[in-house]
Amino acid sequence: MSSKLKGYAGRFLDVDLTGATLSDRVFDEETLRLYMGGTGIGSKLLYEEVPRDAAWNDPRNMVSIASGPLGGTAVGGSGTISIVTKGALTGGATSVQANGLIGAYMRFSGYDGVIVRGASSDWKYLVLKDGKAELRDASPILGLDTYETTDRLREMHGAKGREASVLSIGPSGENLARFAGVFVDHGHSASHNGPGAVLGSKKLKAIVAFRGGGRVDVHDPKKLTEVAQEMYKDVEYFRGTIGGVANMYRGAKGDLPIKNYMTYDWGASPEEVESFTEKSIRDRYQVERMPCWGCRLLHSTMMEVREGRYKCHVEEPEYEQMAAWGPVIGNSDVEAAMMLSGLTDRLGLENNEAGWLVGWVMECAEKGYLAESQLGFKTGWGDVEGAERILRMVSSREGFGDVLAEGVKRASEKVGGNAADCAIYTLKGNTPRGHDHRTRWSEMFDTCVSSTSTIETHMGAMSPQSQGPANPMLVSGEVARTKGLMQLEDSVGTCRFNTRMNAGKLAEAVSASTGWDMGAEEAWDVGRRAVNLLRAFNLESGIGPELDRPSTRYGSTPVNGPTAGVSIMPHWDEMLSNYYALMGWDERGIPRRETLERLGIGHVWAGIKGL
Repeated sequence: MSSKLKGYAGRFLDVDLTGATLSDRVFDEETLRLYMGGTGIGSKLLYEEVPRDAAWNDPRNMVSIASGPLGGTAVGGSGTISIVTKGALTGGATSVQANGLIGAYMRFSGYDGVIVRGASSDWKYLVLKDGKAELRDASPILGLDTYETTDRLREMHGAKGREASVLSIGPSGENLARFAGVFVDHGHSASHNGPGAVLGSKKLKAIVAFRGGGRVDVHDPKKLTEVAQEMYKDVEYFRGTIGGVANMYRGAKGDLPIKNYMTYDWGASPEEVESFTEKSIRDRYQVERMPCWGCRLLHSTMMEVREGRYKCHVEEPEYEQMAAWGPVIGNSDVEAAMMLSGLTDRLGLENNEAGWLVGWVMECAEKGYLAESQLGFKTGWGDVEGAERILRMVSSREGFGDVLAEGVKRASEKVGGNAADCAIYTLKGNTPRGHDHRTRWSEMFDTCVSSTSTIETHMGAMSPQSQGPANPMLVSGEVARTKGLMQLEDSVGTCRFNTRMNAGKLAEAVSASTGWDMGAEEAWDVGRRAVNLLRAFNLESGIGPELDRPSTRYGSTPVNGPTAGVSIMPHWDEMLSNYYALMGWDERGIPRRETLERLGIGHVWAGIKGL
């Protein structure tokens, strides 16, 4: 790639941990225009360079941690990184994102991304500063949680405040819990499908990148600032997701997950529900704003429960954290939910998997499917101390925590019997996001057909009628139509809370950054290209269309609430056929040759044509 290409630092850092060597990886302009960065480049690397028979913890597995051509620019939330690897839960592709500062600081330090290969014999962390990179001994930070790791590394390097950004794994990643995540600047989580376990298997504890004096040289700074301002005007109302539990419970549409999909009755008093509102939480607990790079939205803040049994200092929990540690486990104490949210981040665990796991344990314990002698103690709905104990057991793989650290699917299959039918997951092996998807058909369907271990598209890009629980053909059609938008967002290095995945505006911004004349369709194809590469990688890895389905409980029919008796499952096969056809795939869900060729990845056909 020419060093004159605007919008890029000009190189990736290729880290071989086996040999403890660092080298530059340069992509030419044609490649960058096709894949941009982030998820796009990561999907290319995963497909082309990771052997299909390599397990998630095999040194031959690779981890791509990358920004894109908008990272560190005037666009709000452009500190985002995307992580692509072969994941620990599904054994297939993973694409996850985190915000914060790391994507911007990595670029200011001279790198568009970091590619991690091999496995070290002893623990390391990586330093990126002033155009140079160095591997260092991580023994001083081993065993620390993600908050402690961030603070200790800043202290060790003499960085004050926001002078350095830290990406790290917690104790759960060190101990290879399969749903261990990667965390940025304390609580920004990129965690679905166990990327923290993958980094743990490679013995890479952290990456620290410095603000320094670097900047991103863009083609048209004025135009980029104008487009960034236009995008901000579309989202300036946004105040985070922290009040979502109260809003959804009061909305009574049946999409708030309660007690592991057992009921729609949370049992919370009006006063307890009020305590979960955004206003109540901000008024009582917010102490400091900690915005991501370039973000002006009221979203990322620090919060404190100053006294009592749940005293804690936590980054503002997202809705899904409050749902997991509130209604999913039958808890209605907001301070307890905040404490458990912070603990999950500190231990380095993916929040959704952790919540569904604890909810499953509590249901099975109450029903007698899981004996007290197996777990090691008695628990049940609303047991906050029990939830904390389970999280710590998982993180250290202590006792029955060694089974639970394998994730919901494997743990439930290990216990077997009636307990197995209570577990919420896709047949690929991952759990869903924090809603009751039995009333959000688009999210359930998308989660099951996804190749990334989490949703591949977003309801915000769809019409209200397409979200369910009805209109099965419209649902599957809209899931297909909107595929690629999230992957585009995750390839340019920005946050969807700031841009709303507006392909036209993102294309304008990329054009202003790079000097390319890019339209919305060309930009959208960057995302579609990634979707098809990840699908092909999974197919070649043995993850076939028979796994595009929910578990028994996940796909169950609600027995009460506003959608009692309404099920998506009678429509599932017809929805799959419709989706596959609209994606340009054959009846088995295999991308057609002409689809791949249109996207400029015709070489993929050689790997899937015989499946």
